[in-house]
Amino acid sequence: MTNPHTHDKQAPIAGEPATAQPYKNLPSLRENRANLSDSFEGEEQSEKVNKKSRSKYLVFFQVIIIALALAMSTYSILLTDSLEQNKGISGNDGYEVLVRTEGRDADHICTQGGADIFIGNDANENGILEELEVTSTTRICHGKEGLSGPQGATGPNGFTGIGSMIETEEIEFGNISCNYGGLKIMSGLDNNSNDILEPEEVLDEEILCDGQIGSNGSNGINGTQGAPALVKKSSPPAHLCSNGVILEFGVDDGLGLATAMDGVLHLDEIRETLNICSQPLNSGLISDFSVGITNGMNSACDSMNWLESKSILISAGSNGLNGCELWVSMGTLSSTSLLMDINPSGDSTPGHWMGMHELINDDNGMVFFDADDGVNGREMWVSDGTSSGTQRITSINGAGDGLTINSKISSWMNGVVFTNAENEFIWSNGTTTVELFDAPFFSSSMQVILDSSASDISVHSLTNLWPSETGLWFSAATTTMDFEMHHISNTGVLISWDLNSLEGSMPDSFTIHGANNIVIAEDGNNGRQLARLNLDGSHNWLTSLTLQSNGAAATNVGYNIGLKATGDVLVFDAQTSGVDTTLWGFNLTTNIAQELSTDILAPGENAGAVILDGKVWFDCVTPTSATELCFSDGTTLGSKMAYEFQPGISSSDIRDIAIVNNQLLIIADGEKNGIDSGHCLWILDIQSWQASMVYDPWPGVGNNSQSSTYGGLEVSEDIVFFIANNGISGHEIHSWSPLVLSSDWLIW
Repeated sequence: MTNPHTHDKQAPIAGEPATAQPYKNLPSLRENRANLSDSFEGEEQSEKVNKKSRSKYLVFFQVIIIALALAMSTYSILLTDSLEQNKGISGNDGYEVLVRTEGRDADHICTQGGADIFIGNDANENGILEELEVTSTTRICHGKEGLSGPQGATGPNGFTGIGSMIETEEIEFGNISCNYGGLKIMSGLDNNSNDILEPEEVLDEEILCDGQIGSNGSNGINGTQGAPALVKKSSPPAHLCSNGVILEFGVDDGLGLATAMDGVLHLDEIRETLNICSQPLNSGLISDFSVGITNGMNSACDSMNWLESKSILISAGSNGLNGCELWVSMGTLSSTSLLMDINPSGDSTPGHWMGMHELINDDNGMVFFDADDGVNGREMWVSDGTSSGTQRITSINGAGDGLTINSKISSWMNGVVFTNAENEFIWSNGTTTVELFDAPFFSSSMQVILDSSASDISVHSLTNLWPSETGLWFSAATTTMDFEMHHISNTGVLISWDLNSLEGSMPDSFTIHGANNIVIAEDGNNGRQLARLNLDGSHNWLTSLTLQSNGAAATNVGYNIGLKATGDVLVFDAQTSGVDTTLWGFNLTTNIAQELSTDILAPGENAGAVILDGKVWFDCVTPTSATELCFSDGTTLGSKMAYEFQPGISSSDIRDIAIVNNQLLIIADGEKNGIDSGHCLWILDIQSWQASMVYDPWPGVGNNSQSSTYGGLEVSEDIVFFIANNGISGHEIHSWSPLVLSSDWLIW
């Protein structure tokens, strides 16, 4: 076997130290042995001499190195001892690194929303990462929402619950339990469902005893005979309580308009009332016009009105068979029914143009609304909540519309005034319908005068009506003064103003505050301004608002809020800079107009404004928030954001604001415990400025009922209605009672 060529020479064995000497040449085997011997001896002597020389040099070199090492060590020790042992100066503490995250709404960068992450040093050591301290920003975007999964199977029906009941029983005089009589209240469960609370079903009894007659004293002068005490028992309204009792206590003394000693407890004779319900007051869905998820109400079919005097709701509704027609309800789901199919061949869409307007006359309520019966076009109708009391009261233009989309309506003089397609003002009480200036409450002599003075007054497309105690204010067109303001008194005296001698003044916003009648109109030179109307037909211009950029006349004055009075200040909106209106006030005492806030933008743009507790409340936008709730008391310091339903730059999208029982109700998209609630009903405590959600039609994370997408809040003292989607029935009518926040009811 042949060795590798790398091994064909002398080399150290693995593990041995390699020498630096070269490989030696081997002598030839043919050479003379003597020569070979001489050669070896000479080489050995030469090698010994060389080894001795190298050893001497190596020893000398090692000695020198050791000497130098000792010298260096000695110098180091001496140098260390000679130095002062001073402490070093401590360095400054490093800044704490902070991280802040902020939610991000959907935009062109993050189409599904996301979050911004900010990193920086806390230079001012306040524990807050401020904008100037941010050194790094990272944006994280949410991914697109996945497709909805299939709907789960419907769960099994639950067992029918057992109804609770309340019964009362009068206790006679001399009873052991109540010596002087009283009342026993029994409550229990109707186990056999026969609507009778039997003795074995009673779970609790409460006894209310009449007071004891005082001890006998000395006989006094005989007085007149006292009136007997009366107790009246009645069932509660179905829309509030499905099972309960109302007990009214009083004296048959003929107080007020009542008749004394007739054995009947009249309203004026009632001294105390006890309201008892066996369950929480009703709230929730009261209509399902189109059964299932299909909407029963939409943008053309969303009018409704609660007739307080009769406790019934009259509304539009579509069941998918009859079209959008007229419905009636006692405020419960089981009581909601079709009142009249006004247009058998299509949609009558009640209240589509003018809404539904309530008129209360001698405790007999009725609702006026527009509707199309498919034959006579869109005309004025009236209903008292019954089919026989629902009828058309106008017939203009034959088969053409007698009303227009711009028609207006307002209550006045125990009836309503509305405008028609013939540009006329009409008055009606549901029975009599005539031209306004021929109304029966004007004397015949005054009607003769009006035939002349009001002959050229006609309806304008922008006409508005403002009733007052002394008469009706209205805007109308004339052949001589164009579109101007007018006033007709309760007795028929007509006054007209010519605010703009060049053309119509185009009045739109009007309010009465004390002796001041203020309107927003155009003077022909300075754009839209505030003017005072004097009852002698004269006027005074109060403001001269201009654009800050070029001095031109201000625009959009009173466009969203109109004129709202608080104290001696009229609050309104006006555009004097930028692209949004801001908040302004005019002081009627000092006659000074002032911008109340530059931070409050677009006041009242979505929901308008209401007045409560001496403040004007409205939706607004601020530099630090999207749409939220603001207020103003007419001062610069008292004009600010009141509550933020959606913290940060997310919008609460306020859709309606209303007042009931001195409480502020708001439809808004807010947050509860950090979770988005969607659009639902909120109430604001105007003392603490804290809002709470009182009714969510579609509870659950991620559910949005989209309340008031159609229609708005319909409110009364004891019930509130609005349109919402509960996820099962589509957009339908829901109810909630503000009485749940009071102590008027005892929940048993």
